Amino acid sequence: MRLKSKRRELQAVNGAVGLVAGLGGIVGRMYAPETGVFLMLAIWIIGATLINLLTDPPSKK
Repeated sequence: MRLKSKRRELQAVNGAVGLVAGLGGIVGRMYAPETGVFLMLAIWIIGATLINLLTDPPSKK
């Protein structure tokens, strides 16, 4: 599997991981809700940036 052609799928995984991290703090009370929100946004921002840098842009039709 080539990750360079899987931009949409990687963005979906990034979103799911961020959501789980946020819900762990907000709903699950595993840590403070503020920490959950911070982790969620950090994962989304850093993940999206890395995915955009490391993958090819989608092909134009």
